[in-house]
Amino acid sequence: MKYIISENQYKILLKEDRVEFLRNQNVIDQETLDQAVEGENEREDERPEGGGRPRGITVEPIENHEGIDIAYIVTNRRGRQSIKLSPEIFQDIVDADPSNNKQYVQWMIKVFMNHIKENDIEQAVRFLAEDLPEANEFLDVFDKVKNKKVFKRSASNRPNAPQDVRDINQYNDLAHLYSVVSPFIGVGDDEEDEGGESKLYKSLKKFIDLGEARLAYRDNDVLVYTPLTIDSSCEPLGNLASWCTRRAGNSYFDSYRRNNPKPDGTLSDYYVIMPKKLFDGDDEGGLYPLQFHFESNQLHDKNNASIDRSGQLDSVLSRFSGLKDFFKKELGALVEMDVRKGTGLMDSPYIKYLNRFGGSAKDHISGEAYEEGVKNIQRLASEQTVPLKQNKYLNWLISNVGDVNITEYLDKDNLEMADFTDMKIKELPDLSEFKKLTHIVATNCDINKFPPVDYLPAESLTMLSIGNNNIEEIPGEGYEKLKRLFAISAGGNPIKKVNTETLKRMCTSNDGAFVRLSFDPSGLEGENKEEFYKTKEEFCSGVMWSI
Repeated sequence: MKYIISENQYKILLKEDRVEFLRNQNVIDQETLDQAVEGENEREDERPEGGGRPRGITVEPIENHEGIDIAYIVTNRRGRQSIKLSPEIFQDIVDADPSNNKQYVQWMIKVFMNHIKENDIEQAVRFLAEDLPEANEFLDVFDKVKNKKVFKRSASNRPNAPQDVRDINQYNDLAHLYSVVSPFIGVGDDEEDEGGESKLYKSLKKFIDLGEARLAYRDNDVLVYTPLTIDSSCEPLGNLASWCTRRAGNSYFDSYRRNNPKPDGTLSDYYVIMPKKLFDGDDEGGLYPLQFHFESNQLHDKNNASIDRSGQLDSVLSRFSGLKDFFKKELGALVEMDVRKGTGLMDSPYIKYLNRFGGSAKDHISGEAYEEGVKNIQRLASEQTVPLKQNKYLNWLISNVGDVNITEYLDKDNLEMADFTDMKIKELPDLSEFKKLTHIVATNCDINKFPPVDYLPAESLTMLSIGNNNIEEIPGEGYEKLKRLFAISAGGNPIKKVNTETLKRMCTSNDGAFVRLSFDPSGLEGENKEEFYKTKEEFCSGVMWSI
């Protein structure tokens, strides 16, 4: 028996077949989840011989910012991995496809998978959790214009246009798609764009006058616009940019500001950077407007791509020196807020941007705040119980403050080993009162000379390792007073002179306690070289050498 179906019914069948096929290929099934649970519960005596993973399927969830599973990394019994979507997310992708026959579902899945393959999990999560509304909008434009003559004729001239601009599979991601289709938004619509650049400026000014936005900065070349409401973010820019925050009715503008507040708890700011030429209809190579939101680590161009990663940030800052100074001032104020909270001089996320824009905390916050920040770090340094070289707060003080009394951060009564490795301390602190100290390690510390013997615990020190520094003379004067010292390691120093009289006394006193010396004598010359080898043979026969 034959059935006759209409063209619309045929299209519905095609759509349902396509969606069902993609669902089967890309959505995790309950059986896989059940097998993964069974693998997790496998008894220890059933694990593969020699240990390792159970011989079963494992499933690692990929979560959105709310902790909800959106996809899974599935590893089969042979160790091969695949990515599977949650049923809910797959349906969100299907719903985001504006075409009648759902022909773009597979492309959206591919975009997500590519982010995973590039190990950019954050971008993959953002695509599924936040960017699907933008995918719907851009694909809707693409679907409407891809067969129009103006698109076929002009789209290939866009920067980074694929070889076949009508083939969705040749677009890498949303930013790539938007960079090509953005000039064609509204093509075929009856509504005309009156006013050109004056319309943009008037729209910005309207929201500034209403108190819904601020003109944060302006000079002869560039302006910075700060929207404070969804409407002031969406309406003026229109189709100029692809950020998810600009879409009318999209809650991300508010949630980004609310969920990523300033250090003082107030809503964070977006900065929209627009060169003056943009108002004259010059699209500036498709880069502008820019959007900066430091709290969510976004310095993005009009296509929502990072200009920091692409290396374009430096050229922007070089072109607009006033813009650079403006942001140093803004970031300095944010760093100061962080300092008032506690550890801002070290741990403030704004510090990296302030440095990136060519500024430093010391130059862009008040002296009072800087001193307060130093005191906070000193407090945190004193509270650490980690090994000395792992005390990041102490290391910061050494690198940035100078004249740090390191002994204040050490346990004078119980310390047995002081390890300063890689700490740029320049010289060893006075450790003479550390009565239980036996080992001192000061490797790669930019030290220029042996520490004075009076700085060392004469009754307890047994080993001094002071290699890879800038010491030219060995050993330190009076080191024979160190009654229990048995080894000095000084390799990697440019030794030019040996204090032979001190060495002689070290080798012949303290009942032969000193038994090991390591250094490079290749820099010795003339009489001192001869005297060293003579002393070594006549008085230090009991010493083990590494020279």
